[in-house]
Amino acid sequence: MAGLNAALNSGRTSLQTNQKAIEITGLNIANVNTEGYSRQTPNMTPYPALSFGDYFIGTGVTVGSVMRSHDVFLDGQIKDKSADVGLESSMTNPLAELERVVSIGDGSLSDEFDQFFDAWRQLSTNPGGEVERQMVLQRGELIGNAFVNVYNETQQSVTNINNTISSKIDGVNLHLDEIAQLNNRISSLELAGQEANSDRDRRDMLLKNLSEMIGASSFETSNGTVSVHLKNGMPLVEGNEATHIVGVYSGTEVNLELDFGTTNLALDRTALGGEFRGLYEVRDVMIPDVVNRLDQLAYTFANEVNAQHTAGTDLSGAAGQNFFVAPAAVAGSAASLTMNITQTSEIAAGTTGAPGDNTNALAILQLEQKQQADFGGNDTFVSYYGKIASTVGVETARNRQASQGYEDSLIQLQNLRDGIDGVSLEDEMINLMQYQKGFEASAKFLSTVDEMMGTLLTLKS
Repeated sequence: MAGLNAALNSGRTSLQTNQKAIEITGLNIANVNTEGYSRQTPNMTPYPALSFGDYFIGTGVTVGSVMRSHDVFLDGQIKDKSADVGLESSMTNPLAELERVVSIGDGSLSDEFDQFFDAWRQLSTNPGGEVERQMVLQRGELIGNAFVNVYNETQQSVTNINNTISSKIDGVNLHLDEIAQLNNRISSLELAGQEANSDRDRRDMLLKNLSEMIGASSFETSNGTVSVHLKNGMPLVEGNEATHIVGVYSGTEVNLELDFGTTNLALDRTALGGEFRGLYEVRDVMIPDVVNRLDQLAYTFANEVNAQHTAGTDLSGAAGQNFFVAPAAVAGSAASLTMNITQTSEIAAGTTGAPGDNTNALAILQLEQKQQADFGGNDTFVSYYGKIASTVGVETARNRQASQGYEDSLIQLQNLRDGIDGVSLEDEMINLMQYQKGFEASAKFLSTVDEMMGTLLTLKS
């Protein structure tokens, strides 16, 4: 009779275990399209056998644990690649905008140089012509406006980047808070001997997102929590405590700091990764470099034209004035290039003041092909601007190629992860049939043991 009782217990536990396995399989199937979900597998273990005289009788089976499929190495690769994708993708739109601003073609600054010198070319054929002189004034004003417009558009790009940075801060902090909460929950559950598989999946997704947004790295501690930190080692999450990132504003300029409560630590671009690093690179490196080179171009252009113009004589016989307002320094020249003369009679086309004298107009026209010492002695105004545009264009093309390459690599890693840790419907259907057969066999086994016990009870009576 004791043996039949043990058999009944074995059948009961087998029935329950197969039912639990079917439930786990159903959970996998239900989450086949859930991003970041990791396949779960029941780990079946036998109950300890009982001694009956000279032999042992098994007492059944149980689901000892539910294992979560997780490849640590692959997960680390995905997070690292996510940081690369975030960095390059965040640079794409700002670089495309910068490329448009310093483009070469109709309406560009390069085109304005051509038309400015073309106006002087026309004036050299008719130095006393009012129409030609009016055109020189107009083209001078337009090229000044073109410099100012290019500068203003670069600053608008900076404003757009600052707005983007500001909009991402709350998202990062929400991720940090949730990771800290999950740390606490996972640690508590696993300390109590329970699985926290779904919570671990969610935490891994948040860590991947953080890597993409800010380049955060992480490692798991012995109690199941993860520590999250920046590239420079500054902590973001320790246990169930999160350190928030705050924006510090100066006008429209925004910079990031870590808020430690009693003090804040400023974060420069070297401390960041992912999207924030990409935005900082364009805002603090690319755009300032373009503006500095535009300032140099405007400064040299204004001074060269002014120097030659003051060497001539206007129609009244007076010495020529500065054609442009003389820039005080290189910095700020592009943002402030304006005309100094306002009357056509003030244009010093010659050196004698005679209406037909075009000697100074021809000298100014030669500046178009002059290789400037300020540019290293190898570039004219147009070729120097062309190098500015080329630098931006090369970086934009590199970014597009790198962004696509990193995205393709990340997709491959995610596909590999889905193949290893994700749900395969084919495998789950096989498991489902296997556990279903086990359930049916357990039910049949219980029915047989029940009949045997009924027979024994009949015999005793």
